[in-house]
Amino acid sequence: MTTSTLEDGNCAGGEGEEELDEEGKDRDDRKTEKSALQQTQRPAWAPCYFSYTNKEVYYYVGQKIIIQEGLDSYAGQIWPAALALCHYLDTHREQLRLVDKAVLEIGAGTGLVSIVAALLGGWVTATDLPETLNNLRVNLSRNTRDGCRYTPQVAALSWGHDLEHTYPTSIYRYDYVLAADVVYHHDFLDELLVTMKHFCKPGTTLVWANKVRFETDLTFIENLKKAFNVSLLAEDGELKIFMATSRDGDIREQHLEQNYREVQIDSTELEEDQNKENDSGTILNCDRSEDEKEQNDDLKRDEEEKMEETGNIREDGHTEATDSSYENVAAQNSIEQTAAMPNWARSIRMSLNKDIYHYVGQDIIIQESIDSYGAVLWPAALALCSFLDNNKDVVNLQGKEVLELGAGTGLVTIVASLLGASVTATDLKDVLGNLSANVARNTRGRCKHMPKVAHLSWGNDLEQTYPSTTHRYDYVLAADVVYHHDFLNELLITMKYFNKPGTTLIWANKVRFETDLTFTENFKKAFSTSLLFEDGEMKIFKAVSG
Repeated sequence: MTTSTLEDGNCAGGEGEEELDEEGKDRDDRKTEKSALQQTQRPAWAPCYFSYTNKEVYYYVGQKIIIQEGLDSYAGQIWPAALALCHYLDTHREQLRLVDKAVLEIGAGTGLVSIVAALLGGWVTATDLPETLNNLRVNLSRNTRDGCRYTPQVAALSWGHDLEHTYPTSIYRYDYVLAADVVYHHDFLDELLVTMKHFCKPGTTLVWANKVRFETDLTFIENLKKAFNVSLLAEDGELKIFMATSRDGDIREQHLEQNYREVQIDSTELEEDQNKENDSGTILNCDRSEDEKEQNDDLKRDEEEKMEETGNIREDGHTEATDSSYENVAAQNSIEQTAAMPNWARSIRMSLNKDIYHYVGQDIIIQESIDSYGAVLWPAALALCSFLDNNKDVVNLQGKEVLELGAGTGLVTIVASLLGASVTATDLKDVLGNLSANVARNTRGRCKHMPKVAHLSWGNDLEQTYPSTTHRYDYVLAADVVYHHDFLNELLITMKYFNKPGTTLIWANKVRFETDLTFTENFKKAFSTSLLFEDGEMKIFKAVSG
């Protein structure tokens, strides 16, 4: 079957796709009513004003795909391996023929991969944990309604639990199992492998995309190779796409695997294919409408206006003058990253995911990113900001020296600065550009002390990089830093290092995993602690040197 036949059979083009039918309007009205009800029931630490503008636009299979993200879980974000897998599926339709195939996605998250698979003609079932299904279902419906051969299904799936009971192999058999960036759930890797084994029977092909971040990723890859016949489909730095088939497979599976090995191409060949398609006028995932080009031009002009102010920034990230523009650094980083962008990256980077918060009587505009945990706003940051804003008599930051660990997007640092503190925001190097831009955007001309931004790797050469003779703080702040499960020992070492006599550590956290509870116990053993605030799984602790 030719590519054009695939496209004609998979999607219904035209502007009519973007119009909601009456049923869709009714559903949106019900969703609005539900949102109003949720607002009246929201926890005390929720922000006073919140703008949900974090919609991302992608182009695959010649279609515009609009994804609504979430902030409260990993599953609510689009991670790089999903983009890589979507690109691979779109550009390798002959090798991975999804038309009329039964496709299961595990850890579907926002649903982008499932949407692309459905647009390519697959009969898709998208699965994830129950709490993520609403957003997943909305994204699938928005982007596939009346545009696909089969309406994709959404179902709950807890890895490794009662699989034969909930998904009996006698009934649930799939041609393809897809997974993208599912290995960041470090506490559930054994369950993930059990789930892959359950669904990947003879006749099934597992396609797994992953960006290697931690040693646990490498361990999982080794275990995957022991459990399946595995081959590498594509590789671009730390981004890899694997194909796996059951070791119990027959000659058909062996032949299929050999076929995939023959069609493996490296990242250079991928780029050449894109150029050839572009020259021949074929629809690519980077096609843009005139409206979107104008919107991007408007965004660019806005950024250029913001960058008119200039200043000097030292190598350690600290400002030389109060009017220095961190945004220049962030913009330059963005240009360099775009130039070196991998071939699987989406061609349109619409930075629409700006959220507006209201603390200390100010509107705070936060630009997020999607390629690291540190570039996303997590709920404990909101809880801590609310606590600081509403409990100035308990935590008085006016004129105090403050250090934030794992500052991420910089919201906590901004609020502390607006409350009169002299703040140093620290995080890993790869998030400092966005952090600096957010801090500058929201504090320039508003604060007595211009906050500083600096690199800090937990537990590494602390006395050398932050000598205790010169770096002493009244307060150390940290919010939702415990999701970095591989670095909890280093985090505790760092907290101990900075929390000297005279220093108060305030740590906000939402309990998600057993490791959170273990860290909390170790935290209590290391310091004299008290509970400042509690709302369900959300807790804010105060700690001083024991």
